[in-house]
Amino acid sequence: MLILFPAAALFFTNGFSRDVLFPNKHTACFLSFWGLVLGALYCTCDWIFFLPVHFAVYNYVKEFLSLCIAEVIIPFLLCFIPFVIFFRESLAYKLRTFTYILFGFYTIQLPYFIIQRYTTLSLFLLLIRPVLQFALCVAAYNIFSLVKPAASGKGTAKTIIAIPLFLFMYFIPTFIETAWFLGADAQIWVTLSIVYLFLSFVAFPILARSATKASETAEPSEM
Repeated sequence: MLILFPAAALFFTNGFSRDVLFPNKHTACFLSFWGLVLGALYCTCDWIFFLPVHFAVYNYVKEFLSLCIAEVIIPFLLCFIPFVIFFRESLAYKLRTFTYILFGFYTIQLPYFIIQRYTTLSLFLLLIRPVLQFALCVAAYNIFSLVKPAASGKGTAKTIIAIPLFLFMYFIPTFIETAWFLGADAQIWVTLSIVYLFLSFVAFPILARSATKASETAEPSEM
């Protein structure tokens, strides 16, 4: 759990920085470090101002909303809004490089939340939950690779498709965690986890590669 995101970030930076997402790996390292700083800031504020231990309310909607605020909404706003405000690159570029901020952020935030908010560390928390969060980053990487700056309507259309896909994938790990935490049938959250991992590691990478090949084939004909 503690080395999953640093190892994955290193692998992505060195193994994927040559693809369409990055001009160089120095940008990836900087954004990952930016994510680390934001993660440390978030965890520090949570430790000072909020109760670390997680108590169940045994209402699925309230529990899901509570986890969403702490694990989805605030982290997303904290990571993305400064990125949009302080960096001058295009929105398409910011979306396509946002994954590296998430890698850095979850390197700090995820172990903190698991260790501090749960008194018992189960197999779900130590293995499945980190893998789901890692799958989210992989899914975001491939979904946002569909977004390409373009003067034509194709770039806008892909952005419109990519953002809802990302938001859907962004909330699913919290949905699964809520089901597990409130004692739902294991078949439910295990099945959802398998489907989620399939989408992240198989379906979206295939979609991203297909879209990249299609755009590379279309570019010569448009010239």
